[in-house]
Amino acid sequence: MRFAAPFAILLVVVVGLLTLATGEQVFADPLKSASKQRIGNYDVEMTTEPKNPTAGSSATDIMIRIAGVNGDDLVDVPIMMRLTKDGVELQRTNPIIVSYGHYTQEFTFTQAGRYVLYVDLNDFNYSGETLTFTFFINIAGSSDYLYIAAPLVAVVAIGIISTMIFMKGKKKREQKASRTEL
Repeated sequence: MRFAAPFAILLVVVVGLLTLATGEQVFADPLKSASKQRIGNYDVEMTTEPKNPTAGSSATDIMIRIAGVNGDDLVDVPIMMRLTKDGVELQRTNPIIVSYGHYTQEFTFTQAGRYVLYVDLNDFNYSGETLTFTFFINIAGSSDYLYIAAPLVAVVAIGIISTMIFMKGKKKREQKASRTEL
């Protein structure tokens, strides 16, 4: 009997932890650092992996999340995606049925610049119309990082040289001061 109370407490704690660990999430997981838009009863988020795509590199994953305005998962939502640059359509998907609120599409960006991704959502449930969500994707060129790296290297080099000159002058002043004291 002495062990019944501690055992019961331990059992409740273990069952509670197992319930938390295996509990299902009611709402769709939001995408990290995503662009978001709300039209009608829909919240659509878009993000890319890698976060800052570069032209000519490997394919970029474009991740879409579709949820209701209250955050719940939307199941079997029909969409179509269009990718444009400078008003020219580069790629269009066939109609896609998004199950469980998340979808990932792979695109390869060959040129640097600003692209526009249109997500056309067929709103059969409410308005019967096609809702178009618009997302901008900036693709860096391979030389774009030089505009950041080159000035940064120059600033660091100037800082190191200035510190060396300052330390050399300070050392000379200290040596001069120690000679005058003798």
